[in-house]
Order: sequence, then C-alpha cells, then structure tokens
Amino acid sequence: MASRLIRSKATVTGLRSVQNLSSLAVPSTLEQVPEDSEIKSKCKIFASDDWKCVDNAVKRIFKDEDLLTFQGEFFKLHQNVENILRSKTGTFLSDCYKEWITKEMIPVIGKLKRLDRSTFLQRLEDVWISFYSKTLPLLEAIFYQVKPKGRLSIRCTTLVAFRDVILLSSDIEEAVPAYGADVSPEIRRMILLLQNVNDSYPPSKNKIRMESLAARICSPFMGYMGMYQKGYLVVTSSEPMHAARRRPSAVEVGGPRRISRPFSVQPHQMDTLNELFKTAVRHQDRK
Repeated sequence: MASRLIRSKATVTGLRSVQNLSSLAVPSTLEQVPEDSEIKSKCKIFASDDWKCVDNAVKRIFKDEDLLTFQGEFFKLHQNVENILRSKTGTFLSDCYKEWITKEMIPVIGKLKRLDRSTFLQRLEDVWISFYSKTLPLLEAIFYQVKPKGRLSIRCTTLVAFRDVILLSSDIEEAVPAYGADVSPEIRRMILLLQNVNDSYPPSKNKIRMESLAARICSPFMGYMGMYQKGYLVVTSSEPMHAARRRPSAVEVGGPRRISRPFSVQPHQMDTLNELFKTAVRHQDRK
C-alpha cells in the first residue's frame, strides 16, 4: 500500500544518507500534499502546531533519535517551517532556533566538565564527530528555507553555538598542549573549522580564543591579531587598530548597518519584542 508508513532499513543519519533524502523529502502519495501548500495567505499570528513540530524535531535530533524514519517526514517539516516564515511571527524563527540549540547543548557541556583531562579530549572528539556528521546536516536540511540573518546562516549559527556553548565553556585551553603535539586529527579539524567561522567584525572574544587555539596546533599561523609562532604572537597586526578607527555602524555584527525594519522601531525595542515572543513560545510549550 503506497500510503502506508515505511521504515527505511538503509537510512543512516549523517553525510552518507543523501541517497535516502529524496524519498524522505517527498510524501508517499500526492493526497498528503495540502491544497494550500503553495501559499498560506491567512496565517495565524501564532502557528503553535508548526512551532511545536519544528521544536520537537530539533530536540529529537540532539537526542540522537531516528528522525529519518517515515517517508515524507522532511516534507512535513519543510511545510511547518514555510508556514512559520509566511506568518507574522516568521521573523523570530532565527532567534528561537538559536535558543533551541543552545538549550539542547547545555547538558552536553555539563557531562564534559565532569570528565578528567585524560578522557576529556576523546569524549569531545566523539561529541564533535556526531555533531558535525549527523546533527549539523539534519538541521541544515530542515531549516534550508531560513535566510541568513546578517552574516549568520543556519550553518554558521549552529557552529557558533557549538563553539561558545560546548567548546569554549570547557577547559579546552588546558586540555590542548602548548604545541598541540598530542592532539588527534579530528580535534585539529574541529578547532580549525570553528576558528574559520566569521560571525562578527571585529572578532568577538571567543573568536580570538579560537585563533589562539588554532595557533597552538598550526605553526606558523596568521590571524586577526597577527602572526603566531608555536602558539605565541610574534608579529602584531595593525588590523585591530584600523578596526577601532572605523565608524561604529561599520563594525557591528553582520557588517555595515542595513535597513531591515521601519525607522520607528529602534534596536532595543526589537530586542524587547524578541524576548516577548520567545516568552510566548515557552508559554505555549507548557500547555
């Protein structure tokens, strides 16, 4: 029966599951496609069902549950995301996404902090491999319709959250040797990849910390602060001085200021609206 739910035996969440995504992203029968799938003109102010479905999908991914189980599951989640983006609350999706993944990452760092130094890097490597090969691709596949906010795409937002919440919340500087001699290839790859994520200019304190870590495992290393040799800054760059001389609007997160909202809405007012909306989302989840 074409419309029955089928379990894909070959489905493996990760980078090698591309061959299965085509069947999971398409409903098993055309009857499952809603008549108003192309446009939803009359959106509710708060589409609670859509928000809850997407939030639950994020939780399942971080709990390593088998999300790619039923045919058409990705299609339904894409419809949920599309409905949210078309609604009046769609502008808050990026902020809520960041809050969702941050909340799911906090328990992970709690477990890592309880480990001794001898097992910390090995466990961190396992966490990174699972995150980068399974969690990140699935999140990108679900939220591919969400446009970047400033310079922060869904991929960049997720990597920055891993950097700030998991990696730099641990004692990573103490675990990585001064010359990085005993660091595994996967930990090296993780540090260099996260160091290459540009989420703001001038770089944030966490970005500078990543630069210092990268200089330990890669020598010589050229970064924002200058040139490093064996983990030490030997040639200072003039870039920080030039960045400090620029106008404030040119060094804000996301680059030069862009008009993306009415002139009557000030930045602090937008932050207040974001907080009020996220409070409403949490209130709906408790019901």
